[in-house]
Amino acid sequence: MSDRLDRTLRIEIPPCFVSDPTGASPVWTALDGLNGWSVIPGTKLLSWEGTIDLSGYARDYKTFYPVGGVVQQGAYTAEKGNGGGIIVYYCVSAVPLPSPLDLSLQVSLLSGSGFINFQGAPTESQTWTTTMFAQSELLVTNQNIAPNPNGIQQILERHQSGSLSPSASDTLYVTKLVLPFTDTQETLSIPASRVILPGSMEQEPELEYMMRLARSVELANQV
Repeated sequence: MSDRLDRTLRIEIPPCFVSDPTGASPVWTALDGLNGWSVIPGTKLLSWEGTIDLSGYARDYKTFYPVGGVVQQGAYTAEKGNGGGIIVYYCVSAVPLPSPLDLSLQVSLLSGSGFINFQGAPTESQTWTTTMFAQSELLVTNQNIAPNPNGIQQILERHQSGSLSPSASDTLYVTKLVLPFTDTQETLSIPASRVILPGSMEQEPELEYMMRLARSVELANQV
């Protein structure tokens, strides 16, 4: 009898609404709708951080084998003001992720978790292996809607990365970033979303499991 358990992991990310009614401030001035999100200090960049608890499986010495990753989200994203577009970035890692500021700099500099960075960019603590799943989206104002007073956006590009590597860790770390291209926005509406990781829980042979667990601990301590 196999000890393989099919499992679908997911994490729910709340919606967010922020505004700067004049569009003249480099930061958001109305934050009542943050709803669990955080503002990267001194900017209009937004971040949300969460975790997926696998401690119950870890106690049974089980390893999670992902077979894919997908993002689901609510109806629409909107940006009022001459912002020129936004980047939305999701990342799931087997070890703690860099700070939202460092991760946002990596993404802004054409990289991201597990990729090679420009010289001078924040030191990358992640590898392709530890970055289980990531997705980046470039959204721009929908020019086919006229007028479009609320700035409803459409996806221009979407890319996925990550290794989908098995993990014996007791926690998966999740970050979502929303990075406006400029600081002239008046409002920004971010829909609720979820990250889904289908896969299975299996008990590895003892030697492989101990080696994977030791590597997870080693990488986590390097962050």
